[in-house]
Amino acid sequence: MAERRYVPEDVVEYSLFPFVSEHLDDLKAQEYLEEQKDIFLAHLGPLLVDYIWQKEPFKLKAVVGDESTPHHLHGCTHFGDNVQDEWFVVYLLCQLTQHFSGLVAKVSDNDKEFLLIEAADVLPEWLNPTTSENRVFIKDGELHIIPMPTSSKDLDWLPLFTPTLQEAIQAVHQHSSEILASAEIQKVIKRRLECYPEKIAQDFHSAYCYIPAGLAVALTQRPSLIAAGVNAFYYRDPDDLKACRSFRYFRPGTRVMTLVKFTRCLYAQLVQQNFQPHRESGWILPSSSNPKHKAHELGMKLAHGFEILCSKCTNPNLQNGESNDNRNIPDVRLERFISTLTDKGYFKGELEGSVLYNEHLEKAKQYFKDNFDHTPCNTEQLGCTVLDLIHQIPYSIEELRLQERLLPPEDDDSWLYVSPQEVDAMILKAGGKDPSRCEKSFDPNQVSNSMKSFVETVSDYEGAEFPKECLEDDINFDSTGFIHAMNKVFEFDESSSDSSSEMDEYDWNSSDEDTSRTSSNSRSEMKSYLKEMDLELSKTTLGKSFEYSNKKSKPPRPPPPQKLSESLPKKSTPPQRPPPPPPPPPKVQSVPPAESVPHNGSKQSPDDIDDEDEGFRPVNIDANIVKNLLASHNIQPGQPGPATNILSSMGVDLHQGKKKEMFMNRAGSK
Repeated sequence: MAERRYVPEDVVEYSLFPFVSEHLDDLKAQEYLEEQKDIFLAHLGPLLVDYIWQKEPFKLKAVVGDESTPHHLHGCTHFGDNVQDEWFVVYLLCQLTQHFSGLVAKVSDNDKEFLLIEAADVLPEWLNPTTSENRVFIKDGELHIIPMPTSSKDLDWLPLFTPTLQEAIQAVHQHSSEILASAEIQKVIKRRLECYPEKIAQDFHSAYCYIPAGLAVALTQRPSLIAAGVNAFYYRDPDDLKACRSFRYFRPGTRVMTLVKFTRCLYAQLVQQNFQPHRESGWILPSSSNPKHKAHELGMKLAHGFEILCSKCTNPNLQNGESNDNRNIPDVRLERFISTLTDKGYFKGELEGSVLYNEHLEKAKQYFKDNFDHTPCNTEQLGCTVLDLIHQIPYSIEELRLQERLLPPEDDDSWLYVSPQEVDAMILKAGGKDPSRCEKSFDPNQVSNSMKSFVETVSDYEGAEFPKECLEDDINFDSTGFIHAMNKVFEFDESSSDSSSEMDEYDWNSSDEDTSRTSSNSRSEMKSYLKEMDLELSKTTLGKSFEYSNKKSKPPRPPPPQKLSESLPKKSTPPQRPPPPPPPPPKVQSVPPAESVPHNGSKQSPDDIDDEDEGFRPVNIDANIVKNLLASHNIQPGQPGPATNILSSMGVDLHQGKKKEMFMNRAGSK
């Protein structure tokens, strides 16, 4: 097995494997990969140019292969707290492999094959983290899984152990139809990606902000820089805030109102941060009752973030107002990129040279420059980029303040606040369920029945399976072995019984009768033991915590049978009460347990035992299961815990208050 590299938990790693001729040397292969990179990025240009990434963008780097690894394009994107960036990368890979025939893609993160995690409920049993390495790929926009060989014939093209990338890519190309993932797996992955590309625009959020004029100009020119400023503020430390006492670059006196474009994740991070500016910074906020308070507060936080960002720029040229963008990009590659964008309809029919055409062209050129090399962006470089924009673009504070009246309305941020019911609906929808169909009448017996089913379910060394996970699985049941085991459990040692010597007085002629009578005695004796144990526990403190079944009145005893002669009426004698029945013959009794013998040494009479039985109520097992699970659930209000995990795995939902109240009432009445 190949050595696994460490991948941070918020980084997605991806590779593209185009078809490269074996006759090309390394230099020619490098040039071919660079050409393919430009084509791929241009194909995705309409989706990528205006996209705002949480931390790092989608990038590709040419990698020359070796004996075990083919030539490919590799990239990794740090998505931070916005997991939507990770799934957007998957969508991009599907789009590329669907458009370019023969292109194969591979994607993973610190969880390795996270696509399999998404489809965990419909995966074959053999597929697990140990067996999935180098077996999961994307081709033609669909998931392909290289299976394990099931016969000697399959060994000709299916690897038995972990395949190398070279072997895996060859299998995908030559046997694409045989290794196509099942329809259930494809459905799960497509459901996760069906929201794109519409979701790109839905995830944007525009809000009013009072920010310094230079920062407003920079964000208007490069909206994607908003992520760097928010991250600098969100992950600030005490040393970073030292630069915010004097505000060298973004003083509050030049503030103007502008409409800033965020992603929902970035906006939520900025809004939910409680922060008070330093009294020496000069930032004074209006009262919370002021209608513009939120715009002032957002602008103050953004100014602090970009001040931290720009304070880490150590380029002396930028501090003197000189440009930093001196990268030399080959004209051939840039022209090829723009030509592909034109073919894809990126310019939306605008005439060449028009204002809108030039705006789109500048964005495309800037995007290509940012993705020309694969050098990761650091905070120093991003801060220098912001300062470079401020120095390059002329602006007038008076004109910016006049434009405040022409600003479009900001977006509604009510999506930030959701109810528990809406959260449950989101979870159900993410799991492929219809929330409207999941509301049904709730039966408390579902808890006890599910628990019984779980306890009685056969498990193996990999762990116990919940009932809903194994309803359709075949269970191998050895009836002979089960009966033999039960006989061992319920048969008692007759030699140790006090009544064994006296039992020899009875003459049983049939061995079948002996077996039947012994089994019957064993069962009745076991029931007697259990009944006595419940009776003793009911008198203790532990017994008082149990839930008991409702007491049932015993039917009256029938009168003793009368003789035929006594039942006939007599003419000369009035009707009289029949005589009492004769006493029963003495029974052979075993020594009662010590608990049933009173302290005075006298044995308990049968009448006393009957009196205790009349007041005894058996324990209600189902009600106790429900009561204990609900008590555990109430201790964890709205938080995950043992009770929630067990019940949710069994398909039981107790999050809604009305359901829980009804559940408690019905459980207590049992």
